[in-house]
Amino acid sequence: MPWISARGSDKVVYSQCLKLQQGKILRVESFKGDRWIEVKRKGEDEFEITEKGYNNTTYLVNSKDLKALLKRIFEIEFPRSHQVRISMTS
Repeated sequence: MPWISARGSDKVVYSQCLKLQQGKILRVESFKGDRWIEVKRKGEDEFEITEKGYNNTTYLVNSKDLKALLKRIFEIEFPRSHQVRISMTS
C-alpha cells in the first residue's frame, strides 16, 4: 500500500493487523521516514508493536487492546502528518 491519509489511518492499520499472517510485519512510516511503527503478529491473538520516533518502546498486546493502543500511538507519533506510508514485510 502506498501513501494514505493519516486521518483515520489507525482504522485501516487495525483491519490490516487482524488479517496479518504470523511472522509478517506491517510498517507505518511518516512522510519523512523519521518516525515509524511496526506491528508483528506473534501468535493467534498476540501482537508486538515497536514504536520508533518520539517514543522508542515495544508493546505486547492482544487483539482486544490493539485498537486503543494503535489510536494512542498514532496521536503521539503522527500528530501533524497528512499522509503515512504502509508497507508489508516478512
